[in-house]
Amino acid sequence: MAQISLYIEDRMADRLNGAARLKNCSVSKYVAALILERFSEDDEEEARKKMLLRKLRGAIKGNSVTEPQEIPWETEICRRFDLI
Repeated sequence: MAQISLYIEDRMADRLNGAARLKNCSVSKYVAALILERFSEDDEEEARKKMLLRKLRGAIKGNSVTEPQEIPWETEICRRFDLI
């Protein structure tokens, strides 16, 4: 299991110790729970974004979005290599 050292001000350490005491757990377990909660929130946000994207898929109907005209090869090769 990995270990982490925290260097925080005494006042913050007192608050952290007090919060852990209120939860009846060690400071280590309390901090681990905070970290896990934060990562869970990130995972939930990612899941929410993916769900929104799935809902948007196919939302534009009709032919209002068209494929752009193909750029001639000669123009494209010059543009890509800054030869123009």
